[in-house]
Parts: sequence; C-alpha cells; structure tokens
Amino acid sequence: MKRRIAVKVFIITFVMVESIILILGYRYYRHSSASLLDAQYEYASQIANKSNDYLKITLEHIRNLFITIGADSRFQSGSSEEIIDWFNDSLLPYLPNVYNIHLLEQGSLSASTSYVQWALLDNPVLAKEMEQVRLNGTVYWIGPYFSIASNYTVTAAMKLPSAGGDKLILLDLYLDRLYESMLPQAPNQVSGEFVLLDAQHQPVFGRPPFAQYDVFNKSYRLNGVETGWFEGGWRQAERQTAAGHSLVLTRATNPIVGWDVVWILDKTALLQPLQKTLSFTWALGLVSLLLSVGMAYTISLLISRPVRVIADSMSAVSAGRLDTSIRMNRQDELGLLATHFNRMTTRIRELIADLKDTEKQKQLSDMLALQAQIKPHFLFNTLNTISMAARTGEYAKVDQLISFLTAQLDYSLKANPGPVTLREEIGALESYIHLMKVRYPDKFTFHMDLDPLTMERRLPKFVLQPLVENSIFHGLASSHANGVLFIGTTSGPDGWDIMIEDNGRGMTEDVRMEIEKRLARHPAYGPSLTEDSSNGHGIGLSNVHRRLQMMFGGGYELQIESAPDEGTRILIHLGVETDETNLDCG
Repeated sequence: MKRRIAVKVFIITFVMVESIILILGYRYYRHSSASLLDAQYEYASQIANKSNDYLKITLEHIRNLFITIGADSRFQSGSSEEIIDWFNDSLLPYLPNVYNIHLLEQGSLSASTSYVQWALLDNPVLAKEMEQVRLNGTVYWIGPYFSIASNYTVTAAMKLPSAGGDKLILLDLYLDRLYESMLPQAPNQVSGEFVLLDAQHQPVFGRPPFAQYDVFNKSYRLNGVETGWFEGGWRQAERQTAAGHSLVLTRATNPIVGWDVVWILDKTALLQPLQKTLSFTWALGLVSLLLSVGMAYTISLLISRPVRVIADSMSAVSAGRLDTSIRMNRQDELGLLATHFNRMTTRIRELIADLKDTEKQKQLSDMLALQAQIKPHFLFNTLNTISMAARTGEYAKVDQLISFLTAQLDYSLKANPGPVTLREEIGALESYIHLMKVRYPDKFTFHMDLDPLTMERRLPKFVLQPLVENSIFHGLASSHANGVLFIGTTSGPDGWDIMIEDNGRGMTEDVRMEIEKRLARHPAYGPSLTEDSSNGHGIGLSNVHRRLQMMFGGGYELQIESAPDEGTRILIHLGVETDETNLDCG
C-alpha cells in the first residue's frame, strides 16, 4: 500500500514539475515577444509623431522668422554690413537648425552669412528653383541639394516686398542638426532608425543601415528599403526585404513640406534574442527531465505532510504574508517547531509596526528641521538688503522692501508648516520677486506660464523661493542687464513639472556636476541638516532637494541644465500626489 502511494506521489510530482517548466518557458517566450513588439510599435508611433511635431514647429518658426525679418527697419533701409551683422549676431545664434541666411535684391546677392557667398548663385538646383518663387509672403522649399555655401541642405525661400523693390530671403537648413534634434531622447528604450523622405519618397536625410550618403552623387539613397513601399496613406506597415528581414515601418507626414518621417524597425533582429531564450528553455526542459525524476522519487518517500505545511508557511512569510500561522496539534518536535514559528511571526509583526511608527516620526522631524532652515536664510538675505538701502539713503526703497518683507513673513510664520498649494507658493513668491526687483532695478524681467491644472497641486513650503533666489543672486544680478527669469508648470498623467529658467551667468559643466554629486551624497532622511554652500548654490538647492524627496520619494526627479553665459534651467518632476507622499508636518 505504501509503495502505491509513493508511486502516485512520484508520478504526480514528475508530471507537474516537467509540465510547469515547459509551459512556463513557452508562455514566457510568447508573452515576451508579444509584449516587446507591442511596446516597440507604440514607441515607434510616438517617436514618429513627436519627430514630425518638432519638424513642423521648426518649419513654422522659419516662416514666422521671415515675417519678422521683413518688418524690421534694418531689412528695409540698412546697409549690407548692418544686415550681415544682424543675421550673425541676432538671428543665427537662436536658430540652431539654420546653417546660413542670404538676402537677394533684384536677383543679386546683397548679404549673406556664408564665407563662400560668391558661389551661392552658381548652384543650378537653387537657380532653377528660385525662378518659381513669385508670390510675396509664401514660403518655398528648395532641395535637398548640395551647396558649397551650406553643404547638403534644404533652402526655405520667401519673397517680401520693400521700398526698394522685391527682396528674396533664403534660409539654408542645417539638416544634420535638424535630424539629430528629431532623434528620441531615450534611445536605449527603442530599436530602429528613422529617415526623412520627400513627397516623392526619396530620402532627404538618414543614417545607416537604412539610408546612406552617396558622396559621388551628393545625395542620400535607401538601403534595403524600396520607395514603392510608401504608396498609399498607411501609418504603420510590415514589409519583407530581399534579404528575408521583416521591417516594421511607422510614418507621419509633415503637412508643411509633405515629407514623411519614417521610423524603421527590424523585427527579425529585435526578436533574435528571444529565439535564444526559446532554445535555452528547451534545453532546460531536457535537463529538468532527469532532475525531476530524482526529486520526485525522493519527495515521494521522505517528505511528510507536516513538513510541507511548515515549508509552505515559511514561503508565505518570506513573500511578505506575515499573518501566516500554522495549525498543528502535535506534541513532538514538529509541533514545537510550529509553535515557535507562530510566536516568531507575531513578534515580527509587532516590530514592523513599531519601526513604521518610528520612521514616520523621524520623517516629520526632519521635514520640520529642513523647512526651518530656509526661514533664517531668507530673512538674513532680505534684512541685509534693507540695511544696504538704508545706508545709502534710499528710504523709498526701504519702505518698499519692508512692505514686501511683511508679506513674506506673514506667509512664513503661519501656524501650519505643512504642504501648501502651488497657488499659495506663487503668491508668496511674487512678494519675493518684488523685493528683488527693488534691490536690482532694471536687472531682469519676470514671466510665468502656469498650467491651471497645477495651481491646486501641493508641495512643501518655500520650495520655489530658494531656487529663484539662486537664479537672481548667482545668475542675473552678476550678469548683463535685460535678464529674464521664467517659471512655468505643466501637468501630465504621471504627475506635474516645474521649470525655473534664467538667461544669466550660468555655470560650467564641472560646477553643475559637482552640485549634482553633492545632492546625491545627501539622502532624504540623512542625519545631517547642514550643507556646504561654498559655491553659492548649496543651502537653498540642497534644502529644497531633500524636502521634495521626503514628500514625493521616487516620484520626484530634479535636473539641472546650464552653460556659461547662457543661463541655467532647473527642471523638477513631481509624481501624482498620494496619501503616502502627502507628508503633513503640522
């Protein structure tokens, strides 16, 4: 009788182990391939649409620039030298996708930013296409073609009337930069490449393996991709190459120039790693066949039900189910083991509850200490400003500073130190901006663009003011006049974003990296509340960083972008507010 039960346990165990391994392996392959393809198809569609949107914005910006140039007084009456200086100093630095700007009057070149402007009109493609530029105020797109002045380019042309007769403005696109700007920001998440095709489905720009520049013909050609594939109005399609590869094509058509932004994904190469996984699964199944025979036979003879109950209970606890208990009415060693197991899980639950309560109290204490750190820091800077104004006899300025300081202190000294809405934070920030404008007259202008959906979002007190203070003191106040300070917010499905940007002095890459390293060295719940502020950016930014970490945890991200003499941009992402991230310090 015992032998029969052992045989049954052996058969059942063997079949179950082997079946689970094979079924899970096959299901894993099917699920992984389907999930991978779905994700890549979705990424491809998003990339094509976003790249097309960027291209559309760039081309619309060029048209608006034409109108601006035509209305400028220098365009109407300025000399060639003045116009060239204008193009080089005021236009090209803000047009990263434009290579050169040219001005033609009565068919002759009047001004150009190119050093080889003498060769511009010798290009047969440009000369032929310029004959079609007849209507005033209409943008004509010429190319792509190779130009000695601007290399491989596409030219935007518009005729604008002027007092001295019709003038023709030409802008040569920097196609290499335009293409790089359209690439996805997170290339490791997606596979594939994209190419730009004109209205006749000929390549405008691309890179291997699907497009390559022909140095002899001075144009791009497609590799393994046929132009006939792009007939029709499809958005996503799958095509087979002559080499047997399956390509997934996703395209978006630009309404301005009629170009196709096409993302090309090699489906065969994408699934190649999963083929290796499938082969490994079958090999694992063969090995497990031998192992399962020995395991099933041993289990069927030696493992009893009480031991299995205890093992299962331990597995449940290791998986996090701490309310597990063993019901076993035995007086032997197994019964004693079950009793001690139940006592252990009860004690673990009590310790975890105590630990959570202690950690919560510690977070509250750290948040209060960090928030209190901001107040004397801000008060010291403001009183120092008032003192300087009083010493120079600027009593009207002192009166204004005290009024704005009163509003700030009213906000700072409110009884509730907990999270506030963005609307309340912006109200207090405006008083602080007024303080700084009195201290630094005509140094900067302040602009805001706030998403209405973010106005009632909550964040810790005094988050924006220290960041704005850094922008003014270390960026705008020590830089040239006519500075600009901008604050903007946006709302999305995974949270909301804050951007603080200035065009002040900026900082070097070494300084920016040092700031990011210091922020990373201070954990959100670290024991120290002091900061090293030797570079001028320490106390405010570190304080804000740690308080936002406390409130939002993993839903918080901070990025710093800066360059010398170009300004600084701080990007803050805050996740969707939940009961756990909504830390109340009151």
